Amino acid sequence: MNDAIIDTFEKGGVTSTTLMVNVAATEDAVAKAKRSPGLGVGLHFNITFGRPLSSPDSVATLVDEAGHFHSRGTLARNMLLGRVSKAELERELSAQFEQMRQLGMSPTHIDSHQHLHAFPLCFDVVAAFGVAQRVPIRMPWVLRPKGVRPPVAKRLKHSALNLMLARNSRRWNGLLDWNTGLGSIFDLGNVPQQLEIAHYRLLLEAAPTGIFELMVHPARVAAELGGLTRIGDISEREWRFLMSERLPALMKELGFTSMHYGEL
Repeated sequence: MNDAIIDTFEKGGVTSTTLMVNVAATEDAVAKAKRSPGLGVGLHFNITFGRPLSSPDSVATLVDEAGHFHSRGTLARNMLLGRVSKAELERELSAQFEQMRQLGMSPTHIDSHQHLHAFPLCFDVVAAFGVAQRVPIRMPWVLRPKGVRPPVAKRLKHSALNLMLARNSRRWNGLLDWNTGLGSIFDLGNVPQQLEIAHYRLLLEAAPTGIFELMVHPARVAAELGGLTRIGDISEREWRFLMSERLPALMKELGFTSMHYGEL
């Protein structure tokens, strides 16, 4: 996946990425990013995959008995039930941010793996940290492309997400910078087998005014992501589209200016 990100950056379809600092491919990602001036690199705060950088006993509410992070579903449920320590979230976020700086990278922004920072407890931690470090954050807004009607289950998830985002934005509005929109190919509902320029046009035409992030997950070969995510096949399709160099022309046609979070 690291190679695919650099591929698509060089073709102009990607301007920004985020880094997991507690996984096997971290050092490879850092080396490639350092050879790619102009690529914005943020911190991908990760509390649902692998092991923490903090000692497991110091972040006990974030990990299982083996010292691995809980799954997204388990952690989300625990946060809603008040079973997650705010101090432990702060400790692990600080550890991951400092690890990135120790690797020689200055984070352009902060987002999170699987959008876990949308949950109010985690959002308050990330937002306060962003204010202290003067670093923007990503808001995982819901995009509604014209003519797309998600299935009922997804609409319910979107409604819950919107409630959390409304609370988060009210509480932190004006205190730090974030994007005003976010969209990805998944907002089309069923992801097409063949990605075309019309699909990305639909997403970009639905973008609100301001700073819009078009989120992509490119991978050269779907098998690279085996065991890590269920979207490997879609990631390969997205890499193939981004390598066609058609996205930058579409963005220019629609009046977008490409940048990364560090340039806000």
